[in-house]
Amino acid sequence: MTLRRSLLAAAALLLALPVQAADPPSPDAIVDAFEAVLGPITNYRPSHPKGTCAVGHFTATPDGTRLTVSPVFSGQRIPTLIRFGVGGANPNASDVARSTRSLSIRFDTPSGDVWEMANISAPIFGAPTPQALVDGLLARRPDPATGQPNAERVAAFVAANPATTLQGRWLAANLPPASWATTPYWGVNTFMFRGQDGQVRPARWVFEPRAGVQRLTEEQVRTIGTNFLADEMRRRVATAPVEFDMVLQFPGQGDDLLNPTIAWPDDRPRTVVGRLAVTEVSAGPGGPCDPVSFLILDQAPGITMSDDPTLQARASAYAVSLSRRTR
Repeated sequence: MTLRRSLLAAAALLLALPVQAADPPSPDAIVDAFEAVLGPITNYRPSHPKGTCAVGHFTATPDGTRLTVSPVFSGQRIPTLIRFGVGGANPNASDVARSTRSLSIRFDTPSGDVWEMANISAPIFGAPTPQALVDGLLARRPDPATGQPNAERVAAFVAANPATTLQGRWLAANLPPASWATTPYWGVNTFMFRGQDGQVRPARWVFEPRAGVQRLTEEQVRTIGTNFLADEMRRRVATAPVEFDMVLQFPGQGDDLLNPTIAWPDDRPRTVVGRLAVTEVSAGPGGPCDPVSFLILDQAPGITMSDDPTLQARASAYAVSLSRRTR
């Protein structure tokens, strides 16, 4: 065999081998990317830093108890620590911004089991993978000469990563929530639920407001002010608890379990598995939820994380962020 033929054969063999995916960014690299855009993380969260603490309780429905052996879904009333937030990286963000709102929850069972979650008011996440999240942040690093991101670099990133525009498009097409109490909050990632029958089912969840979905009008966006959400929530809860139904959505054939920038169709099977009641809202900024990073994302064996890479990266990145803002 000639040298040329040997080289061609070797090249063909290499092309036939499976492509090995690059290692995902480390938790420190993810938080470093946030700091490259925002500056050092000191005493507040790099995402949704503006927020208000609350407390309440959660009670599973019989279907919730059937679909997971997690102690949170025992059917008993489970105390909860809750945080409502406003998207972005600014602790003084506007309450009328076209950004996400957040609902983070810590469940504490009587036996000491803890489960935490962070949900957003959009059905999809802003990046399909941790690497896309990091690359998008780094593309938006301020130029030392101007203090602003380099427009060409941002445009090149967006052109190469169109999935990262989907959440922004959804937010632009929907007016901001009129209240933290009147918007749905999605988990966006897929989790695995082990039922009483031993079967493991993939599912995503959404917390649907019992008060119904209500958004600001265009006129309210212009006139209501930029700091109304916390006071509105306090007034509402002083009258009666604010309630949300936790709904599991199950995938159909061909639905992508691992890409949180793709929402599953609305016609997929859904089951109400519990009810969250918000019974008290902190009187001012800060509160018991501030030091909590909401990073205990599974409660094995009842609820475990899927192989979604953005989900797999979350807990450890949350931990790094927490250590930097509390050091």
